[in-house]
Amino acid sequence: MKESIEIIIDKQGLKLCQSRSCSKFSFIGKDEKGVGGSIAGFIKEVNASASTLTLFISEELLFFKVFMLPLDTSDLAEAVGYQLEMATPFADEPTWYSFAAVKEGGQYRITLYAAQSGYIDVYIQEMIEADFHISGLYPESQRYVNRLNRKNKWGLILPGRFFKAYIFNGSTLEDRLLCSSGPSFSEAVEVCCTDKIYRLAESGEELPAVSEEPEQPYFDYIDARLLLEQRPLLKSYNMLPATYQRPDYLQLVIGVLLVLNVITLLTLGGVKAYKLKMYNDRIDNEIAKIMPKVHEMKELQDKKEELLKAIGQVGDIGNNFDLIWFMSKLTAVMPLSSYVDQLRLDPKNKAVEIQGYTDDVSALTTKLQEIGDARLKSTSRRRDKTYFDVEIHIP
Repeated sequence: MKESIEIIIDKQGLKLCQSRSCSKFSFIGKDEKGVGGSIAGFIKEVNASASTLTLFISEELLFFKVFMLPLDTSDLAEAVGYQLEMATPFADEPTWYSFAAVKEGGQYRITLYAAQSGYIDVYIQEMIEADFHISGLYPESQRYVNRLNRKNKWGLILPGRFFKAYIFNGSTLEDRLLCSSGPSFSEAVEVCCTDKIYRLAESGEELPAVSEEPEQPYFDYIDARLLLEQRPLLKSYNMLPATYQRPDYLQLVIGVLLVLNVITLLTLGGVKAYKLKMYNDRIDNEIAKIMPKVHEMKELQDKKEELLKAIGQVGDIGNNFDLIWFMSKLTAVMPLSSYVDQLRLDPKNKAVEIQGYTDDVSALTTKLQEIGDARLKSTSRRRDKTYFDVEIHIP
């Protein structure tokens, strides 16, 4: 099986490498034209996979930060997105980023990688235009993360403008530290808290052939090229935006459906396809015949609901207190010297409370008995008038 190629993007241009081979590489300068053609030429030269590229960003172009978030954070991706402008120096500039979260104590420990997209995006666009598929975009350090150290704590030293010391626990990156000069092995052990530390030689150094990993305990750096001979896991920090990560599933689905349709037509034959069409047409005709009846039933159902609503309203009216009858009756029986100031209805108990004043309370209560059970609740004398409060229960 042919290996894909790995491409490292740095400030000077692109470094092309065949996966798991440190000896076969090529360099494309920053201002060099025809990136797609140069990549295709390298693929042909090393006899690699002709369609898939794995991209890595030089650590010199990346910003790295560690910070904490509460355990009750509902959406980590959204929370990191809010923190991005404060956490990175790329304010108001398009930024590509990725993060990993690990529970630590009562919080999430977030390790964040971010980069300005403009310089990187130009290269990716050229590769896509040249019909290459991008499998992912990772920090350069992820090239060295594989199954070899999945159960160990280990360190990695990469050269550059600043030396970078990485502290890994298995495949999990715990921290990245910058050093102004190359640390000694003892200094690196103190920083990384382990003696298993890999170091990549600076460019220009004469390199011996890659030897096997020495046995423990370790007294010096291990050649980082040993890690490049293993397939990287590439499970963390994929910074490629989702728009580039999605394969063209639509074309795949359309292709599969076309193949299935052709197979179905060939299997069933033209006769069965014709019968199926006739059957569908018959169903459509039957549906067309039924639809007027369906509409008619819908109209009848609406009318039924309107009638039920009207019946309910009539029933409510029938249960209401007949105020007109009461007022007529009250007017007929009230003595001439009696007057009503206030009238209160209690429909629930079929009772009416009237208040006013009269010259003869006894005559008033006697007359009110003709309407219903009249009960004198109270009387008072003010300004030469007798004020009354009578409650009448209607039978």
